[in-house]
Amino acid sequence: MNEAKQQRLFFRILSIYFLLLVFSGGRGNCAEPNIKSLPLGKDDAIMVVKHDISDNETVYSISSKDCTIKLIARNSEIGVIKQWSQCTALLADQIPLLTKIYAEFFSKDKNAQIFRTLFWGRLELDNPNVLRELSLRLALASHKSPGWDGKRGRPKNGDINGFVKELANRAMIYPELKELFEGFHKRIQFSCAEKVLVLKAEKLPFFDQLKRQGVKGSDRLPFDCMAWFSVSAIIEK
Repeated sequence: MNEAKQQRLFFRILSIYFLLLVFSGGRGNCAEPNIKSLPLGKDDAIMVVKHDISDNETVYSISSKDCTIKLIARNSEIGVIKQWSQCTALLADQIPLLTKIYAEFFSKDKNAQIFRTLFWGRLELDNPNVLRELSLRLALASHKSPGWDGKRGRPKNGDINGFVKELANRAMIYPELKELFEGFHKRIQFSCAEKVLVLKAEKLPFFDQLKRQGVKGSDRLPFDCMAWFSVSAIIEK
């Protein structure tokens, strides 16, 4: 098996593993969903709220065109929300959907007041139609960082998880999420990176964009990880 095939197989296996992490458990014994039609300009976004008795969780889902976003709130993990999305739009263009689904969550979920952790999942999604904004931003910020050794593909201090966490916040690779949560008087911060992946830039799907920023094909850059965010209230002075 050549290197390209090995790489594709690796990403597919990794994607399946991450999806199982997020969506482990069966589906059944669901209460009747509450369905709402939310106008978004010329389109209608459909909001669905399902209370799953078997998994003891509530799933908030919103869809419009080719974009679907879900928030999973489990009573076994009070204060933790898992977000899943399948969307080809830019993050900035997803703000209307994200605003409406979080408004529904904050106004209706019994545990919304103690929401403190957002599990984003992977930065690099195994879908050719999905834009990889966060992944691209992380790779480019690492290239520009004096703390990253692009030749060896590791941070100079040896702590790759800590490096990605600090860099994600310092370079602010998630401005859309920052804007979103500020609208709810919340502060969001990248709090943890796990399973960081590093590849030569020439093997990344957005290498052309990196190359225009001076990145060499041989540079080894972090582009993916399991991402966690902390969420807290903004205290008005």
